[in-house]
Amino acid sequence: MKQLILIGLTLLLLSSCSTPPAHKTDQAQATEITWPAPPLKTRIKYLYQFSDPTDLEIHQSLLSRFWGWLSGRNLNSGMVRPYTIAVKDQLMVVTDPGKKVVHLFNTASSDYLQIERAKDTYLASPVGAAIGNDSIYISDSILGTIFIFTKEGQFSHSIEGLNRPTGLFFDNKNKKLYVSDTLNHTIIVYNHKGEKEFSFGQRQKKGGDFNFPSHLALNNDRLFVNDTMNFRIQSFDLAGKFINSFGKHGDSSGYFSQPKGIGVDSKGHIYVVDAIFHRVQIFDQTGKYLMAFGSQGRKAGEFWLPSGLFIHQDKIYVADSYNRRVQVFQYVGG
Repeated sequence: MKQLILIGLTLLLLSSCSTPPAHKTDQAQATEITWPAPPLKTRIKYLYQFSDPTDLEIHQSLLSRFWGWLSGRNLNSGMVRPYTIAVKDQLMVVTDPGKKVVHLFNTASSDYLQIERAKDTYLASPVGAAIGNDSIYISDSILGTIFIFTKEGQFSHSIEGLNRPTGLFFDNKNKKLYVSDTLNHTIIVYNHKGEKEFSFGQRQKKGGDFNFPSHLALNNDRLFVNDTMNFRIQSFDLAGKFINSFGKHGDSSGYFSQPKGIGVDSKGHIYVVDAIFHRVQIFDQTGKYLMAFGSQGRKAGEFWLPSGLFIHQDKIYVADSYNRRVQVFQYVGG
């Protein structure tokens, strides 16, 4: 066994000394991709996309590649079906239920890691992600568990006994974890240790209740919930008190067909991914439709069944699931 390990490390060291893959540039357009289209004033600008670490000019760590080589699992670092993304500072966490792994991209340390298990438990359907002050939270909808890792990807502990946990959001200021337990039609709130504090909601249509809630976002002490099968976005204070809601089922601008990821920019605009529309719609705090960006396709700025969305410092990260990539946009004001 020792000889096998020595051979493996030697091979990986030799490979790490070879010329790294060139940075993949976007073969998009020489001109900027913006919304609305010129001559109207730009509100949203396309920045870049990535599907594996080399797109970000970072590389899988030697240790990670060694254990992948030793186990024979997940040697390919590309995405299969990215579903949700969470961002904090220079750490990006992408869940990939198609590959049953979580991708960790750290642009500060130029390192990449795949998480495929928590101790002896292999992930089955990692769909939700949140980043706390010191931890990464991953929800597995099939296992009914939230797995908690360090920011270096080491398993810490878990929260068990949920029905189907999906959306996650960590309130770093108050150290609370908000969880959508979708099949229980409720939102559960835990402290940073994973201890349950309270829950709210039940399966109803009235304001404050849910029908299969999923993705979450938090901004300025307001929690936004994608109340998926009621085809609306609801907002609450941090104690779970209902504030307002907007949205109806439909197939035109301002309506929802299959709402998924949600986020809020610095001006309070609410962004909602609609997978069937292959675009992101933007609303004000009252629910008034403002504009949308994206369309169906494979080019830069186009989507194919997008899912998760996260906004960090007015950069808009969209999990473009069936294009196997994450696209990044910038809110430029107005």
